Amino acid sequence: MTTAAAVAPVRERLLDAAQGMIEDTGWSSVTMARIGARAGVSRQTVYNEFGTKHGLAEQLAMRELSRFLDIVRERMVGETELVDGIRAACEGALLMGEQSLLVRTIVTSLPEEQDADFLQILTTESGEIVEVAVAVVKQSIVELYPPVPMTDAELEIAVEVVVRLVLSAITRPSKPPREAAADIAWITGLAIKGAES
Repeated sequence: MTTAAAVAPVRERLLDAAQGMIEDTGWSSVTMARIGARAGVSRQTVYNEFGTKHGLAEQLAMRELSRFLDIVRERMVGETELVDGIRAACEGALLMGEQSLLVRTIVTSLPEEQDADFLQILTTESGEIVEVAVAVVKQSIVELYPPVPMTDAELEIAVEVVVRLVLSAITRPSKPPREAAADIAWITGLAIKGAES
């Protein structure tokens, strides 16, 4: 009898193995050899899939982003007004940020214990994450809240600002999710009013 783990694509098995290692002993203990052993493949297979440990971190972050964007979309679908949709989506993402293993790995580590990989991916190297998130949120707004009260260029700017604010609030939280989400929605409302006038 074949198990689900045995038939899962190699990349997913490796990402699951890395995620499990982070849960057990933290990111600093993750090595390509250990991931390979945990997933039942060679160390070279891990290198072939990700190239480097940093490449592995990027793939873990992108997989986590997909989970975040599912929540964002689900929250937006539940609201009829654009600003309410932004507030609900931001709150959902921020609440998930509190529960996310990868985010907790970044946020709760002491500075001297932090591995630079995830912090870089979510800050100085966040371009791909922002680009993917902006595309999904923008498309959701266009589909769920027509007619959008902004030009396409204005919407692109507004959504990018929202995404960057959420990313900042996730990695360096200063307020509870509900308050932070309300602040971001308030700013979004001001931008919409400005675009309509």
